[in-house]
Amino acid sequence: MFGGKAIIEKSRSVSIIGAVRCNVVPRKPYDRFSQCVRRSFKVKGSMILSRMMQSPRAFTWVPALSIFVAIVLAAAVGLLGLARDLQSIRHSIFDAEINQARSHVERTVGRIESDLLEGLSMAAYQLEKKPRWLVDHWRRTIPGKPDRLYAAIVDAEGLILAHSDYLDVENPKHDRLPEGWEKKAIEGYGPGVRQISDGPLSHRGDALDISAQIIYQNQTMGSYHTGLDLTWLNRRVWDGQREAIQVWSIVITAIGAIVLGSSILLFRLGVRAKRMEQALDQAETRRLAGLSRLIVGMAHELRNPLNAVRLNLFTSQKVFAGTAHISSEEAAVMIEESVREVERVDDLIGQLLGYARVNTQAKGECNVHDEIYSILQFLKQLHEKEGVEISYQNPSPETHIAIDARLFRQVLLNLLNNAREAIGKSGRIEILVDAAGPRVTIRVQDSGPGIAADQFEQIFEPFYTTRDDGVGMGLAVVNSIVEGADGSIQCRRSTALGGMDFVISLPVVRCNEETSDVQ
Repeated sequence: MFGGKAIIEKSRSVSIIGAVRCNVVPRKPYDRFSQCVRRSFKVKGSMILSRMMQSPRAFTWVPALSIFVAIVLAAAVGLLGLARDLQSIRHSIFDAEINQARSHVERTVGRIESDLLEGLSMAAYQLEKKPRWLVDHWRRTIPGKPDRLYAAIVDAEGLILAHSDYLDVENPKHDRLPEGWEKKAIEGYGPGVRQISDGPLSHRGDALDISAQIIYQNQTMGSYHTGLDLTWLNRRVWDGQREAIQVWSIVITAIGAIVLGSSILLFRLGVRAKRMEQALDQAETRRLAGLSRLIVGMAHELRNPLNAVRLNLFTSQKVFAGTAHISSEEAAVMIEESVREVERVDDLIGQLLGYARVNTQAKGECNVHDEIYSILQFLKQLHEKEGVEISYQNPSPETHIAIDARLFRQVLLNLLNNAREAIGKSGRIEILVDAAGPRVTIRVQDSGPGIAADQFEQIFEPFYTTRDDGVGMGLAVVNSIVEGADGSIQCRRSTALGGMDFVISLPVVRCNEETSDVQ
């Protein structure tokens, strides 16, 4: 019994780095140790990274990490643009309000300086002195503007001469500005803009104090102040920034969706390309493994008959040399055995050439029922002689399949011969045809002993056989023909008959359903 099982193992070479040599002589002992540690981490780090990239899981987490990084970068770019816009909106609103308040302050200071030129003193602007135009001005401007908290006049000593909060007070207080308050100036707006909290100037919360000096004859006589409500300013800034946030939210979402969609598309393309590459590698591996099994099987099959012929020739040589003697009957048996082994080699070479010359790309079509019926008629006498019962069922006798008729007959002939040889005497073979759908299924079952389940995948390999007198090329030829016709063939245990069940699937060209049963 020939068991030509060729096992192909691909060994991977593993490079092992055992130690890192340090050839540089350092100046200090710890320098040599630090150099060795750095080189060790560098080598080991590159090895770990290489192994991680070669791992099958790397093809999953590397693209996922790339997608995550791309989304984070897109979000970061969007957030950076949003932050710049928000800052720009804040500056523009603050600039507009501060400039408007400064313009008011400068006009009021100009009126006060004109009064000083006319002979008035700074003391005349105390509220108890009832400076009429100033009181009217404050009553008209301060309560009517929600952004204004106060207005005040301060002399050169820091004493508050007049304050808008004391317009209706008989004896207003004259507070003094605390020392160092002028150091609270806001950068970018000049020395006349300060942020202040509750104090002598602002009595109702945080404010931006806008001031300008009152100058008379090149001397600073005091300053005029007005306060912007900082809470109101921040609320107006938020109203302006809200629209920008909404717009940027849409932009960031769109950018993230585009990046995510593109990344997923690229990832899928990469997965498909990787799978195609793996499929090609597997196909190449299977091809090389099949070729190796073919060579090993051929060498094994040729070596046995050649050894027998060589042994017979060696015996003949000794007989002719007179060193050995055999009877005429033994000589006849020896010659007959040599002829039989030579014929076996010739038959093996013929089958091998037949396997190599099978034109699996031959195009054509044939009628399933006609070809099966023709083969059954051809083998009828042989089956009757062996006591083999044939059952054939085909509900669609007008089914045509996309395979050359000559190749299809060769497939059927090989399968039926294998089934008959497996049965021996007095058995049963069933042929079932199912043409439902775009493909036709042809099943050939027998009542023979069958084979083990672990041999199902090897049964179609060249030179694989379970019979002592078999060569192992019949099913290999069948598999080659079926796959060349865009079909498939599988083998399994027959649940109905107990032997083998070969299932062939081939593409249908056209089909007309009419039941046909042949016993």
